[in-house]
Amino acid sequence: MFDRPHRWILGNPHYAFSMVGHTTYDYRGESAIVTGSTKGIGRGIAEGLANVGANVVVNSRTEDDVTAVTEELDERSEGEVIGVTADMAKLDEIENLVETAIDAFGEIDLLVNNAAVWPREESFAEASIEDWDFTMNVNVRAQYYASKLIAAHMIDQGVEGSIINHTSQTGDRRTGHRGLYGISKTAINGLTWRMAHELAEHGIRMNAISTDVTKTYQLRYEAEMIAENDPDRTPEDVLREWGKARPIGRLGQPEDLANAVLYLASDASSYVVGTILRVSGGGNLE
Repeated sequence: MFDRPHRWILGNPHYAFSMVGHTTYDYRGESAIVTGSTKGIGRGIAEGLANVGANVVVNSRTEDDVTAVTEELDERSEGEVIGVTADMAKLDEIENLVETAIDAFGEIDLLVNNAAVWPREESFAEASIEDWDFTMNVNVRAQYYASKLIAAHMIDQGVEGSIINHTSQTGDRRTGHRGLYGISKTAINGLTWRMAHELAEHGIRMNAISTDVTKTYQLRYEAEMIAENDPDRTPEDVLREWGKARPIGRLGQPEDLANAVLYLASDASSYVVGTILRVSGGGNLE
């Protein structure tokens, strides 16, 4: 379907390196749910799937964002793109998301558990139990519950599909900031390993993508906060420094994660189960 190699899929050729081989993907006839997919990495994943012909369910808890992104992607996608507004902290809304997707497409082949919150507690030891509950409900419980519902659908329909969780390098690190977020992502690593083992006997492959510093509105916001306290640096300076600190010399882009999802959900990875694919420009080596 493409006239360009997959490393250019979402239109940033200046970030591409010379690679040994090139690949293309064809997802026509396949249907996917991408939670938290109106901004940042989630939107990049939804766009990547739409670009290769998949039917895609766009989701967030903000109806206006869902409508705008759905209309934009549907206009240029060979597949069908629908939007479902759902708050992933609420179990009944997760159920409605899954039921609506199944009603629309008949069969779901891929679930991408992307939705997450990023609390900014000043002290992990002094964080409120409300912040703990909210973080774990969105970042962990929602991924488990959506996976549980989709796995039941796949098993019932005989679909040998794929479930891909979104985790983070923060979940691998034993110290540092973002304590609540980090613990939630450590939990996702464990969920991926344990649930993948059980689902594999049904031909369902669960894997995860793990990110580091990826150029999104969340990362820019953090750069802006740092620059506020340092008059000699702009947010662009901070972002540039973070990119140069990666062994590969740049920040991640949402399309980097989209490419990882396209690989993990494709027949090219049919023997890949329970793997956490670290898409971090070498940040995982720290």
